[in-house]
Amino acid sequence: MLRHARFALTPEPAPVLLRAGIAVLVEVIVVFFAVRFALVAAGHPDEGLTHAVLPAVFGGIFGFLGSLGGSLRSGLLRGFGLSLVALPLTLVAIASRDVPWAAGASLAAMTVLAGALAWRGEPLATLGSLLLYLYFLPLVFGAGKGVPLRYLLIGFSVMIVLNLVLRAVASLVPHRQKPDRVKATDEKPAHVAADGRFALVPEPQLTRLHRTTIRSALGLGVGAVVMSMTGNHNAVWVLMTLIALIPPQLPLTIDRVLQRLAGTAVAMVVLTVIDSAVPPGPLRLLALAPGIVLTIAFVRRSYALSVLGVSTVAVLAYAQVSAPLGEALLWRGLDTIVGAVIAIVVTLVIPVGTRPQPVWSR
Repeated sequence: MLRHARFALTPEPAPVLLRAGIAVLVEVIVVFFAVRFALVAAGHPDEGLTHAVLPAVFGGIFGFLGSLGGSLRSGLLRGFGLSLVALPLTLVAIASRDVPWAAGASLAAMTVLAGALAWRGEPLATLGSLLLYLYFLPLVFGAGKGVPLRYLLIGFSVMIVLNLVLRAVASLVPHRQKPDRVKATDEKPAHVAADGRFALVPEPQLTRLHRTTIRSALGLGVGAVVMSMTGNHNAVWVLMTLIALIPPQLPLTIDRVLQRLAGTAVAMVVLTVIDSAVPPGPLRLLALAPGIVLTIAFVRRSYALSVLGVSTVAVLAYAQVSAPLGEALLWRGLDTIVGAVIAIVVTLVIPVGTRPQPVWSR
């Protein structure tokens, strides 16, 4: 047992995407302040200004992340397409959030779409993951809810232009220092058929992915219904744990659960230090920067470190930099455990492979 646990927390043989993490951090900073300035210039009041900026920031993160790597032309096309589709996905998420059946059905549908793309391997698996998160974040956090449409249009327009400019700037970086392309899985590039279509991955992997997608859609769909019905922040944290543990393109393993719990535990220690050592206010924004970089840089190398990063960012954003972190820390830790238990139950009810999951991955 201890040997398995030690191997579970050992870094994977995958590169650290440090340059990609730094590039995304720069993009977040530039887009946040540029959109904020544009909304103020357009007459948006100070009250609720950050709430109005966040939808464009969320969309910009995944639009820019999906543009990295490859040639300049392909990067610009990917960045433009993902950044553009972020707006309609956000609008649908806003409209669905307070209608339980709509929230559940829409998130389940996006999960199935992401899974169907993963059935054809990379790079479509990564495309599906990006689309899923473009919809997921506005849905769970209600980003953009109550913001007039014209301000959303302004914010997303500014974000799209900046993402294209920043992607062009990234192409000027010397080859060895360019940000790497991020992949959602470790799969090799999918086979492209003679007609130009991506072929399905071979069996038995395809059947496993079918079952993984089904249980992910059921788990996330039911979670979204509960979140919408209750409006409780605990349901938000549980849903965030579920999407991390039972995504449509990766089977759940005990390793992944342990990494999630370990990353959250370390994040609680780090955030406790921040809460006691850094007074509430703008100084806490400095903690968001390494959190964003860790999330991206270690997404394939070490899931535990990636969770440490995203948990730090999520708790600070939830509690806001001007509020105490104690309550947010308590619920974040408890809800992570609840989400992990639910994920394990779902995988036992819908097993993947010859024996019920989760199992050790190595």
